[in-house]
Amino acid sequence: MNNEKTDKREKRDEKKDYKEETKEILLKLAKEAIENYLENIEKGIIKTPEETIDKAIKEKKEEKGKINEEILKELDEERGVFVTLRKNNQVRGCIGTLKEDKLWINVQKYAIFSAFNDPRFPPLQKDELPQIKIEISIIENVEDVKNISEIKLGEDGIILDVGGKGGVLLPEVATEYNVKTPEEFLDMLCKKIGSQKGCWKKAKIKKFKTKKIS
Repeated sequence: MNNEKTDKREKRDEKKDYKEETKEILLKLAKEAIENYLENIEKGIIKTPEETIDKAIKEKKEEKGKINEEILKELDEERGVFVTLRKNNQVRGCIGTLKEDKLWINVQKYAIFSAFNDPRFPPLQKDELPQIKIEISIIENVEDVKNISEIKLGEDGIILDVGGKGGVLLPEVATEYNVKTPEEFLDMLCKKIGSQKGCWKKAKIKKFKTKKIS
């Protein structure tokens, strides 16, 4: 039974790309989730991101019957995702999860969290919306790293688990910050999670690929 699950996961992770309609729907869901949250704020309706997400999911479930089966199958894939918001080519929010859930649900959740719950930035304002570009990173091929030389900069994201304290860096971070070595990339993640340089030497390290939609 375990081998069957592994085989299914491996086959699923061989997916080369999603259909254009699937990409369009996911980007639309992310955008609408953010817009709906802002609309509630404007109307004076105070709801937590979780409440807004629950309402959006219920509404979208009713609409799913109008989508053809092939697209629906892709939207229902269970994946971890990160949603990145960019303004003038600079990150304006980025939050995600490695926990797998249906794509169409995770994308809505983490679009809202990225816009309003990223502690590095103030909550997104309505007048910023026209300048915001949404990027969705779908997590694929998560695997243990036995030797850090296995990490391909610009292609692999990394996951660290240091005594229960964990963190993630997406593949593009290495490119954007002109990282030269896997050690430097791992040290960046140590700093991000509030640990000392070199914390990765005693950590559990994983790497992953992403499928980018923007």
